[in-house]
Amino acid sequence: MLSKSTIKLNKTICERARRAAEDAGYSSVEEFIEHAIEKALANHEASLSKEELIRKLKGLGYLE
Repeated sequence: MLSKSTIKLNKTICERARRAAEDAGYSSVEEFIEHAIEKALANHEASLSKEELIRKLKGLGYLE
């Protein structure tokens, strides 16, 4: 079972997230926020992987 944590968000952001979740058909604002965070983390991790790949290719002499 996944554990849950509580976070505090600005009321304006919460309201925007609630409307976006409703418009997009999410079952809850929590589900929408979890999905948004997952996407942001995946993008961040992908950019780190890209930077690592570039460093490796430079180290091998394929890039300058």
